[in-house]
Amino acid sequence: MKNPNTGDTKPSVITASDTSPVAVKTGEQSKFPLGRIPIWIWGVSAMLVLAFTVSVGAVAGYYSGSSYNEGNSAVQSRQALEEQYTLGVQNFEAGEFELALQRFEFVLSQDPNFPGITDKISQTMAIVYATGTPPPKSVEITPTPTFDPRPVEELFNHAISLITNLDWTGTIDTLLALRKADINYQVANVDGMLYVSLRNRGVSKIINQGDLEGGIYDLGIAEKFGPLDSEASSAVEWARLYLVGLSFWEVHPEQAVYYFSQLVASAPFLSDSSGWTATERYRVALVQFGNLLSSRGDWCAAQAQFELALNIRPDENVQGLAEQAALKCSPPTPTSISTGTVTATPTPTGSAPGITQTPTSTQPAPPTATPTLGQPPTSEPTATTEIPPTTTPTTEPPPPTDDNSSP
Repeated sequence: MKNPNTGDTKPSVITASDTSPVAVKTGEQSKFPLGRIPIWIWGVSAMLVLAFTVSVGAVAGYYSGSSYNEGNSAVQSRQALEEQYTLGVQNFEAGEFELALQRFEFVLSQDPNFPGITDKISQTMAIVYATGTPPPKSVEITPTPTFDPRPVEELFNHAISLITNLDWTGTIDTLLALRKADINYQVANVDGMLYVSLRNRGVSKIINQGDLEGGIYDLGIAEKFGPLDSEASSAVEWARLYLVGLSFWEVHPEQAVYYFSQLVASAPFLSDSSGWTATERYRVALVQFGNLLSSRGDWCAAQAQFELALNIRPDENVQGLAEQAALKCSPPTPTSISTGTVTATPTPTGSAPGITQTPTSTQPAPPTATPTLGQPPTSEPTATTEIPPTTTPTTEPPPPTDDNSSP
C-alpha cells in the first residue's frame, strides 16, 4: 500500500538557469548544510562587515572632529569677548568712555548673558549722557573697495628709473614701500632689483665709503636673495679682516700685525671711517709690536719689526728705534790696535858693537843683547820691525863673531 503523502512525490529538477547556491530536492535536506558553507561566502561576509565597520568609524570621526572644531571655535570666541570686555574696563578707567561703550556694546551683541555687561553699559551710558557727549555711532561694516594697482605700478616704475641712475639707496627705499603696499606684486622682479641694489650699495660702502659694518649688513641681506659674486665676497672678507685686526689694536699688537699683514697683500688701501688705511695700520702695529719686544729684551726680533715698518715708509723715530735695537742685538766686539817700531842700532862700546832697541809701543822692551867682541862693522845697519799687536817682538840675533880674531 502506498503512502498517500509520499506516493506521488517527485524529485524537483534544477534547471541550468537556476543559480541558487543551494540546490534542494523536495523532501530532502540541503546539499550545503551549515557546517559546509563554501569559503568564498565567508570571505564576502567578512568584507561586508569590515566595510560597514570602517564606514561607521569614519562617520563617527567626522562628527567627533566637527564637535571638536565647534567647541574650539566657541572657546576662541569666548576668549575674544573676555579680551574686549577687559579692554573696555581699561578704557572706562582711563576716561575713554566712548571707546569703552563701543567695546561693551560689541560684547553684548555677541553674548547678552555675558557676566556684568549690562551694568557696565549702564554706567558708561550714564556718564556719556551726563557730560552731554553724544552716544557713539554704531560701527558700520562697509565692503572693501576694489584694489587700485596704480600706486604700486608708479612705485615700480619709479624704482626702475632710480636703479637706472645707480641710486641704490633710493631704489631700495622705493621697493620696500612697494612691497609694504603689495607683497605679491611682481615678486621675482622686485627681488632681483633688491638684490642688485643691496649688492652694489654694500660693496660701495666697504670700498669707497669706509662704512665696513654697513657694507657687511647690506651684503648679508643681498645674500638672502641670491649668492654673492667674487667681488662682493672679497669685500666682505676684507671688511671682516680689518674689523678683527682693529679689535686687537694697541692691546695685542702681534695679533694686529697678523691680520693687517693679510689685508695689506690684497686690499692695502682699505680704510674704516677714521680714514686709516690697512697699510698704515700694519705699519703702526709693527712699531707697537717692536716696542713690546724691546721691553721684553728681545732686541733682534724688535729690530726685524722696526725694519719692516721702515720698508713701508721712512720715519726718523722708527729709524732711531731700529738702530738702538740693532746695537743691543749685535753689540760691537772690543779690539786693541797697537803699533810698535823696533830699531836695532849697533853702537860700538870700546872695541865691541852694541845694539840699542827703542820700542815705541807700550809693550816692555826686549832685553839688550851684547855681541861678542870683535872687529867693528864697516857700516851701521838699521832694522825697523813693526810688531803686530798680538805677537811679542823678537830681537835680531847678534852679528856673527870671528873666532880667529884676537881680543
